[in-house]
Amino acid sequence: VALIPLALGIAIWGWLWRGHESRLTADLARVLPPGAQVETGGFPYRLQARIQPADILFDDTALTASAKAAEAIVNRVPWQPDRQVISLRDTSATLMLKPLQDARIWVVAPGAQASLRLDGKIVSRLSIVWDQPEIATGLFAGPVRAAQLEAHFRETPAPESVATTPSSASPVFPTQAQLVLSGTDVRFGNGMPLALALESEFTARTALSSFAGWADDGTFEVRGATLSDATGEVARLTATLVPDGDDHLAIAGTIDTVCPASVRAAIAGEPAPTEQRARKPERIAISGRLPGEVTATPHDPTKPQPPVRGQEPPCPRLR
Repeated sequence: VALIPLALGIAIWGWLWRGHESRLTADLARVLPPGAQVETGGFPYRLQARIQPADILFDDTALTASAKAAEAIVNRVPWQPDRQVISLRDTSATLMLKPLQDARIWVVAPGAQASLRLDGKIVSRLSIVWDQPEIATGLFAGPVRAAQLEAHFRETPAPESVATTPSSASPVFPTQAQLVLSGTDVRFGNGMPLALALESEFTARTALSSFAGWADDGTFEVRGATLSDATGEVARLTATLVPDGDDHLAIAGTIDTVCPASVRAAIAGEPAPTEQRARKPERIAISGRLPGEVTATPHDPTKPQPPVRGQEPPCPRLR
């Protein structure tokens, strides 16, 4: 008699848990191709789904995205269906913006960890950490490698009353999403290992639903992108990127750097010079289009060379 309540509780929880398991299976079915093999388990606590292999594809009129992994394990707490933690093995991901020439990004890594939190259809937070990723893109020359790369994305849809017209104080529409990147031992081509930190925002008239909608009147605002080595900050970029309607992204911004000759050489694709770090950062204006048409203001030969920090290591090779 004493065990009847316990047995009844286990039976009720098992029935509820199976319902949560069915919901997880249905959620995965929306993003997996037909016939994908999904193995679920984890009773009595967390829900776990194992997919071998995992292949996810998203495609609309302007954006194509795919993610593949030799194995994906999705964990979810039954009473929190809006949150999941995902482990990936032997991963590859591709993102392509169809209206832009060469605007394709590949990320290949032996492993990755991700977490996703949703608020309805809005991405409250998407975090991904890649181990030893290799990145290639048509926007920049040469591959990018890192010991670890971390990305955080979240949608922050502005109220419709705010998003209708840019204010006089700001010529752009309000922020609709945010993207933060950080990386360790990041190498651009043949460059030296650097630390990367980027904070950026997507602005648009309305909430982000597709690239086509963002491209009509949106911008990509780089609030700050820094490259640092063991000695300190090497360069910091602030810029605005806008689709120019001609299959490119127009870019305009500034770079504050203690290694101006190295930065100019990296942008121009020229051999890296031997340069000592300046005592005071120089501001360099950049403009042009991506991919491949960015220029930096040249050094003014009438100005004397700035004093340098001879006691510190020379500027690192950037690419």
